[in-house]
Amino acid sequence: HMSDIVEVIKDGLARYYWVPFLAMRGTLTVWSCLTSPFFQPEEREVGQVSELFVHPIRALRPVKITGPWTLNPHGFLYDKGMCLLFKGTNERLKHTANGYEALFSINISLVDNFTKVLLTHKDKPNLLIDLTEFKKMENYVVETDPKGNEYCHVGDKASSWLSNVLGKEVRLMFSPERTKKGEDMIIASLDPVHIIGESSLVAFSKDAGWDVEMERFRPNIVSVGHDAYADETWQEIRIGDTVLEFDHRTTRCLITNVNWDGVRTDETIKNLRKHRPRCEKTNKPVFGSYFTVKQTGNIKPGDKIVLVKSRSA
Repeated sequence: HMSDIVEVIKDGLARYYWVPFLAMRGTLTVWSCLTSPFFQPEEREVGQVSELFVHPIRALRPVKITGPWTLNPHGFLYDKGMCLLFKGTNERLKHTANGYEALFSINISLVDNFTKVLLTHKDKPNLLIDLTEFKKMENYVVETDPKGNEYCHVGDKASSWLSNVLGKEVRLMFSPERTKKGEDMIIASLDPVHIIGESSLVAFSKDAGWDVEMERFRPNIVSVGHDAYADETWQEIRIGDTVLEFDHRTTRCLITNVNWDGVRTDETIKNLRKHRPRCEKTNKPVFGSYFTVKQTGNIKPGDKIVLVKSRSA
């Protein structure tokens, strides 16, 4: 009878009311598993490129870039592509904290549609280095430093000019695009793209009790529009048509004690050691982040920084 059927249905619903919900949850779980590979996590804007710098010669002043600049697999075009090796030992001059402040008196710029490096000094005639010459590898001999890195000598004229300024014999070298075997050169660099947030500098200056200059930290990109030290939480970011992936936080040494005017103070490293976390491997304080290049392209001041993936805690 109809009344009996209704009672049976009511009894079933009272006992097994949870079955439809369980079935619905199972369906949604299966659907999520099937479709998740086709959907990327939601990206969001986390900042903006305020300033952009490249260092054509490692340990010398940077060049400020105002327009689009090429990001290659190893880093920005011309960034640290040249360096100074001490004559005789071929040891690389890593920075200017060890009594070589005379190099700060050299001004550097990119001229002739970014094909030449111009070095100027108040007591020396100008030095012009043609970067297009470096592509003619048949004109150069590939040498190695004690660590096995390959370099070519730019030339006696440039090396003599820099040695006279420094007061010590050095050789200006560049990293060749190809190895001795003719294979593509992979430049062994621990610092492909260096990013520091302007808010991080403000926070550190407040802790230190004085206005610390950004130049002491030699960034490639100065970012704005985010909280202090936010760059340390970015695993993968997109800037323009490039993609960068977090590599490591920047460990700091005595070079931070010297600004581009050659003024030395030990307060910078003292405050870094006091207020910033330490690297587990080296026990040095960290400030800023290095990012490797996942996708090449161009970056310019004003580009948005889009967070693709956050770092896990």
